[in-house]
Amino acid sequence: MIDLAARMLPHVLAARRRAGLASPGPARHLVPAGEPGRSLRLEIEGLGGGEWLIPLDSPAAVARADHEVAHVALDCVEFCRLAAGHVPPEEAAAGQLGDREAIKDILFAAASLSRM
Repeated sequence: MIDLAARMLPHVLAARRRAGLASPGPARHLVPAGEPGRSLRLEIEGLGGGEWLIPLDSPAAVARADHEVAHVALDCVEFCRLAAGHVPPEEAAAGQLGDREAIKDILFAAASLSRM
């Protein structure tokens, strides 16, 4: 379930942007499909966890480590509670490094999974 939720985040983030609920990012346009764009490293610790590079500029963009602008680390239980809407996004991440706006957008996207 954690893997599924993490893989859904680029699409949820794009939907939030279309609805005006997330920042458009510095480029203010979508990266063409298959091209590298800004990425966020999501690290989930514990059972079912792992690391995911989340493309921030477009769901079809290629997420690459050399384009990483932020890193978020969460415990697996905390991530599940966030995705279920039981933890406010502002209180969820144990570790955050990098672009604050990108981090905020991903945490709010994860929390919005509870309304799908």
